[in-house]
Amino acid sequence: MTKKPAVRQEVSWSDGNNGPVTEEEASRKQAVAKADFERKEKQRAEIGGEKGAQEIVDRINAFTAGRVRVSRIVAECESGPSMTQLKRILHEERLEDGGWSWWDNDTARIHLIALKKWADEEDATEQGQDDHAETAIYKRVYGACRMAHKSRALFAITGMYGIGKSFAAKRYAFDYPRRPNEAGAVYFEFSPGTKGDIGVLDSILEALEPYGDIKGNVSTKLSRILSQVRPGDFLIADECGIPADRGTGLRFMSYINEQAGIPVLMIGNPAFHGAVWGKRTDYDALASRTRHISLESNDAEDIEAFMDWRGLKGKKWRDALLTIARLPGRDGGLRAVVELLGEMGSREVDLIPENFIAIAKAYGRVAG
Repeated sequence: MTKKPAVRQEVSWSDGNNGPVTEEEASRKQAVAKADFERKEKQRAEIGGEKGAQEIVDRINAFTAGRVRVSRIVAECESGPSMTQLKRILHEERLEDGGWSWWDNDTARIHLIALKKWADEEDATEQGQDDHAETAIYKRVYGACRMAHKSRALFAITGMYGIGKSFAAKRYAFDYPRRPNEAGAVYFEFSPGTKGDIGVLDSILEALEPYGDIKGNVSTKLSRILSQVRPGDFLIADECGIPADRGTGLRFMSYINEQAGIPVLMIGNPAFHGAVWGKRTDYDALASRTRHISLESNDAEDIEAFMDWRGLKGKKWRDALLTIARLPGRDGGLRAVVELLGEMGSREVDLIPENFIAIAKAYGRVAG
């Protein structure tokens, strides 16, 4: 009996969508599905699950409340989120259909991982050393922020340039940030172009609604501000000398404090002090309602705390740093000290007091 040759059988079945598929095609699809599953699991692990996603959101919200503009995060985050996408992530809202929750879909996971990386890099940039020097100015400004926040009062801090007012206020806002669904502190600065009522209200609205369009007249914008703030919020406005010199828009700070019942802290340099507590009379009502703290220049106690922080020792260093810190105007303060030390590092010169003073002379900060 003649044996028939074997015939190769093609196995096929339906995948439920596209009709019959071969065993080879089915195997390929299974491999793709497995790789996709493993990719998603790796992303979930890198994020740290829902708790990790919430921690990433909290970190980014702390940055935006303290010192970083939303537009900068959008520009620097390597996943390239749009302003709308970032807003939805930080509000813990879904970006697209599907996924287990607001954070567990392809787009959200990619952006969360990139935001985590951005926050890590931002922290690394600032943590080349210990976080900051516990100067007397720092303690006083941070304490004033805490006092204003708890008392829901209207405060103002004025002082010389570069002594550490802004740093301490930013740090307070970073430690107690306002989040999308939680009250807290918001720090913002008036830009050099801020002028009049509209300029002041626009700056406040941008701090409270960093993703929104700023439109409307004075009345509309003021109403939006009052509707946005909530009990427990705290507005910290820096560079108040700019709008104080260009109109009377700062009077809205008192109105917001009284109508919304939230604390407001205004920070400024000598121009702000002169406008509100000087000879002008158009800010008398604001001055009378404000608890004013006037700071002097950095003193020996500040310098000693700074030296401990930087690991500098000796009377020569103390005298050299004090010489710069006590300079009048924009040439002085700890900010100028930090700038000169940074220049020493850039030039790779020996870290000694004599070189510090030599660079200060080269910059014209002290007489040669």
